[in-house]
Amino acid sequence: MKNRRLYMKKSLRKRGSILILGTLLFAVVAFLLHQSKYSKEGLFETEENEENESPAEVTGSFDMWSEMRSYPDYSNFQKASFKNAFNHSSKMPSRPRKVGLSTSGIESFPAWQPLGPMNFSGRILSLAFHPTNPLIMFAGSASGGLWKTTNGGTGAVGGINWQQVNTGFPVIGVPAIAINPSNANEMYIGTGEVYNTGGVGFPGQNIRTFRGSYGIGILKSIDGGTTWTSSLSFTNSSLKGVQEIIIDPVTPANVFAATSDGLYRSTNSGGSWTLIHSVIMAMDICIKPGDANVLYVADGDFGSTGSGVYKCTNALAATPTFAKLAGGFPTSLNGRIALSICPNNSNLIYASVGKIPGSSGGTAGTTYGLFKSTDAGASWAANGAQPQLSGSNYIQNQGWYAHDVIVGPSGTNIFVAEIDMLRSTNSGAAFSQRTDWSKWNFSNATIDAAVEGTTNGTAAVTAYVHADQHHLYFSPNDASYNTIFVVCDGGVFKSTDGGNSFKGLNGGLMTTQIYHNMSTSASNSNYMLCGLQDNATLWYQGSQGCKRTTGGDGFYTVIDPTNDQICFGTYSYMTLYRSTTGPAALGGASVFSNPASATTSLPTENAAFVAPVVMAPSDHNRMYGGTVNFKKSTNNGATFSNASTNVVNASAPLISIGVSSTYADSVYISTSPGGGANPKIMLSINGGTAFVDRTGTLPNRYFAYVKVDPTNSKRVAVAVSGFGTGHVYLTADAGITWRDISGTGGSALPDVPANVVMFDPANPTTVYVGTDMGVYAAQGVTDGVSPTSWFSYNVGLTDATMVMDILVAPNGKLRIGTYGKGLWENVKIDFTLPVVFKDLIVSGTDKGNQLKWIVSSQSDVTSYEPQYSTDGIHFNTIAAVTATNSNSEQSYSYLHAIQNVVDGFYRIKIINQDGSADYSMIKAIKAGKLLTKLLAYPNPTTGAFVLRLPLGSKGAVVLKIYDNTGKLVMQKQIDIPVGARDLPINISTMAAGYYQVVSENGTIKSTTSVLKK
Repeated sequence: MKNRRLYMKKSLRKRGSILILGTLLFAVVAFLLHQSKYSKEGLFETEENEENESPAEVTGSFDMWSEMRSYPDYSNFQKASFKNAFNHSSKMPSRPRKVGLSTSGIESFPAWQPLGPMNFSGRILSLAFHPTNPLIMFAGSASGGLWKTTNGGTGAVGGINWQQVNTGFPVIGVPAIAINPSNANEMYIGTGEVYNTGGVGFPGQNIRTFRGSYGIGILKSIDGGTTWTSSLSFTNSSLKGVQEIIIDPVTPANVFAATSDGLYRSTNSGGSWTLIHSVIMAMDICIKPGDANVLYVADGDFGSTGSGVYKCTNALAATPTFAKLAGGFPTSLNGRIALSICPNNSNLIYASVGKIPGSSGGTAGTTYGLFKSTDAGASWAANGAQPQLSGSNYIQNQGWYAHDVIVGPSGTNIFVAEIDMLRSTNSGAAFSQRTDWSKWNFSNATIDAAVEGTTNGTAAVTAYVHADQHHLYFSPNDASYNTIFVVCDGGVFKSTDGGNSFKGLNGGLMTTQIYHNMSTSASNSNYMLCGLQDNATLWYQGSQGCKRTTGGDGFYTVIDPTNDQICFGTYSYMTLYRSTTGPAALGGASVFSNPASATTSLPTENAAFVAPVVMAPSDHNRMYGGTVNFKKSTNNGATFSNASTNVVNASAPLISIGVSSTYADSVYISTSPGGGANPKIMLSINGGTAFVDRTGTLPNRYFAYVKVDPTNSKRVAVAVSGFGTGHVYLTADAGITWRDISGTGGSALPDVPANVVMFDPANPTTVYVGTDMGVYAAQGVTDGVSPTSWFSYNVGLTDATMVMDILVAPNGKLRIGTYGKGLWENVKIDFTLPVVFKDLIVSGTDKGNQLKWIVSSQSDVTSYEPQYSTDGIHFNTIAAVTATNSNSEQSYSYLHAIQNVVDGFYRIKIINQDGSADYSMIKAIKAGKLLTKLLAYPNPTTGAFVLRLPLGSKGAVVLKIYDNTGKLVMQKQIDIPVGARDLPINISTMAAGYYQVVSENGTIKSTTSVLKK
């Protein structure tokens, strides 16, 4: 059938992306089904079946992620602009010193190198197909951006079948992709996953209106994804998401987008957009085959206002109208709805109705499951034989974000999915389970393996596909409809026999989501453990093909620095697993868990979803962990006990622990808000027996990470989450005083949450920080009194990258764990500068701004170039001062003959003898006082204009004109006759551009700007 992929949407690109999981930091626990199956894969047998997890477990990760970023003022998060922060980051200075020089003498910038895993994938939300070439597909990940394959996802040399697409925008989650069926070069992607804007939380939990990833709107490409432009911009909010995009196959200029605002339409190929249906949380769209005037919109999640299915029969009219469908369709709704229209029978429509988790599998009074209409939505009925999974409805605890339905052209073949996929071949009369996530193979490390799972299981369930299945698609290139794709928390899977068997297409699709804390062997760079969202614990062995250990989600990990065989893995709410024979045996027995036993993950005392567990660097027998209580082990983690109970109160769990490298009893902790208390930083000097509050002047935000200087127990850095404050703070006196070292102007950190901070172990005055935008570093950070200049260190990561952890491996290289792009490595930057700045002083004088800079030492420096800016980002050189190379302290000065008519910023550019350049800190100077406004006309001018002075001007007037770099280009004194105010001025000989005009008449200074054409 012509263009069927667009008619059915799920049949072919089902929501080129409907929603899902863009980047959820502490993500949803992956549904582990049958406890008996764990032992077959070497998993811990004590973990509860994830299918039956409580709402707290299923949603804990989302709650923690969003709470850390939105606290304490949700409106700050709502107004935060991820795109603006990205623009700031892109303009930040690069490293202040070279790592190596190219043959041309130009500084070379090393790129981050991927370490893996490349043999299995993380969460994928959407898939789209080239209309004529079945080998070209695009995949949208939850927090790793957009990916492309040109070989159908398998068969490449080395097994690397996918490449990341760099959009040039801060793209994190991609829940929607649409390709023009008549022009494959034209495509759209939707960003940001948002599940709720109505303020409804999970039962018994705090309200979390934001769930998922940052959204920047819709991007468009007209060259097949090579370059991108903004089509629908969400610049002024980070809390909007695009869940689905559909192109009218008859008239491709008509494009529809389901967003958290409602349904948008463009009639000019994305040139402009109009909100045509304002019911919030539009999650899915279907177009009637052959008639784009008729479309169906599924609205709502978490019981948001207006939840239901709406039909429009005049979608291309100037003012479309929508009617909410009733006729037996559920009215008690609180989950997401997915739709599918039979491509050969537009009267046949299926709706998969989800639910949010409840105490007994669903909220009372809420109807969910599979519903069917045979009269184009006029009437509905629950499917006669509801699809059953393990004896219960196929909709379990993921129905608020991960489930789907597709129907084939005959109407007889129906597929539904949530945790696993089920199929009916008799129009829904009966369903059989076709996939089993529990068959995943932890030992397989082969990249591009055709089968990622094992062969165990019953004959009725034939294939491994990972759990949490977000979308199903029929291939548009298979007329038999036997080729089916699934995107899920484990990547992309494909069946060519109608769902009887599947193979993974995940070679090179490096989208795993790493939590902190990672751990590395003290001597072997090829041995690391990293906790993963829904993909167990990553066991890195020096190859891009990695193994896994400890099933489900993985969180904090620990490797004993004295014995690599002793290691620890954790699960939610501080369930801790210990092995004395290496990571292969992790999970065999639980030595400690927050609950009294390891048979459940539900906390018996309040704990963070990702609860901290650490080992003291100076004493491998000393370990610490935290719920609301501070846990302590003195026997290498064999047993734990409470060193302190309710450190703050019974409702304020610990979220980070920092331990001195020289004194194991010196411990810093950060706590979450709760019980009326704000987040806190606490210090103990007796191993946790007693704590004192060291929060002091720190902002009221979550303290995501606490790090102690490895050489000084009193010097501590804190990474701060949220928006609108500094993001890294430093103390040199054990928390008595704190200083914001986030920087100012163009060298400040972008205003996004910081997740981790680290001192370089070899040089603790060098500090690295990982944020939701990427990696940043600063040098010469001592007590925080001197200004801190940060630079971006993100070459090779593409777009925006959420960095969760940073460490130095035994090979001396820097490694980062990302939430959405796996594990990466790069060299530590050589911070040996030719100049060590002591200070830069800027002061205003009657003659201009006096700059003075002092350097402690310098070598191989040619000159210094003072630079001026009016915005702190774009700097212009205003002079050149010859350098005097010396090991002793040197002072330099320069007078910038400019009047402070606007706020200004200065920095010093250092020109090195090898041609490279470094930069000083940035200093700001405020605009001068006693300034009044002049009037200039005509303005703009071609050269001649009249300057009208303020009333009362008389006597001698000094006229000064400055160019846009602040350089004085004209100065003269004019005697004003009594009663005269107008002065003729001519700047015809000057270059085109903006000029500042200043008149000084006694104590009165007046200013204006003139544009010379």
